[in-house]
Amino acid sequence: MFLPLLIPLSWLYGLIIWIRNCLFNIGLLGSISFEIPIISVGNITTGGTGKTPMVIYLAKLLEKSGCKPGIISRGYGRGSNGLIVVHNGNNLLTDVDAAGDEPYLMGMELNSIPIIVSENRIAGIEEMLAGYSVDIVILDDAFQHRQVKKNMDMVMISAYD
Repeated sequence: MFLPLLIPLSWLYGLIIWIRNCLFNIGLLGSISFEIPIISVGNITTGGTGKTPMVIYLAKLLEKSGCKPGIISRGYGRGSNGLIVVHNGNNLLTDVDAAGDEPYLMGMELNSIPIIVSENRIAGIEEMLAGYSVDIVILDDAFQHRQVKKNMDMVMISAYD
């Protein structure tokens, strides 16, 4: 019933995203670089692609290899706004409502890795670098995020797609 109405809206959305990406590609919209490597774990399909388990696995693998990772997440679905430290590398500092389900799960699983949630990824990275001894940052759910220059994008897809 609504499909005929949604098709033109999807074309308009696609055009807006295409223009935005072109502006980033030609340099009219800028990206910020950081002194340490930034790895993004994202997806191109909705839900159920294994981003959270991959972020946990990657953080553990990096730590086991001698790196000091930190995790930045947007905290999708959380009942709070702004920048919140979920885990300081020693203790879980907030509850699931303020952190969001996935960052809270990461904090429960990763006992020595700082985790910050912030809608503003740049502010989250800056806080991470100022307050914690990390040498690599993992951005959770940031494949489409173009404001931060990333050294690597890991793109997850559903095994069913």
